[in-house]
Amino acid sequence: MQLDTTFFIQLGAVLLFAVCLIYAWRTEGARYAQQWFLIGYIFAILLISLLVVVGERGQIAYNRNMLVFGAAPSLTVMLYPALFYVAYAIAKRFADAENLRAMAFWIFAITPWLFLPLDALALNAGWWLFPSESFAFFNGIPFYLPFAWSISSAAFFLMMGRIRKIRFRGNGQFFAMIIAAPLLAGVLLLLIALVQVSVDFLANLGGMTMLYVAIGILLLLLPLAILLNTRQASRVKRET
Repeated sequence: MQLDTTFFIQLGAVLLFAVCLIYAWRTEGARYAQQWFLIGYIFAILLISLLVVVGERGQIAYNRNMLVFGAAPSLTVMLYPALFYVAYAIAKRFADAENLRAMAFWIFAITPWLFLPLDALALNAGWWLFPSESFAFFNGIPFYLPFAWSISSAAFFLMMGRIRKIRFRGNGQFFAMIIAAPLLAGVLLLLIALVQVSVDFLANLGGMTMLYVAIGILLLLLPLAILLNTRQASRVKRET
């Protein structure tokens, strides 16, 4: 009989959300923190709800003992804006926060290193599972999922970053984000479906080996980027 530990993951999600919110409040300012985490929570609720209901059995299914809001677990989804922010905070160490393209690349590369261990732990603990019939590894994680989380994290950052660059009066930025969040969730659902189809095509083309190569390339993006960044920094330091 498996021990029900859903209370702990929900508590952990709330605590991580709170810690990241406080850190962002102190380092980025109150407005930034409020925008990121409130809009991020709304975005996560919408995206996860879509992933839960789309398809015959959905793309993701959460433990029934979790508190829910609609189709999504209301506390557990706090993990998403929090982990997105962790990826953003790490990315700032390698790129200028105002350079949206560079930051999006780093966030894309960092995200699977945050989500893969969590998804593997969740499957083992029974917090959530992936009913999708797509090809899977780690005893149940679909091959397309790390790409889906990377795209979602980078896209959320780009949405927030681009809206912040627009000069609105009063709370115009916040309302623009409120409007953009559900639109982005809908677009991402289509992109995730496209990634899923592409992964299945790769499997049919070259078998499981092709899928492991694709995952390997995704996971190697971060260490390779760090290596290149370190070499470039060393070269600049020598020249100066």
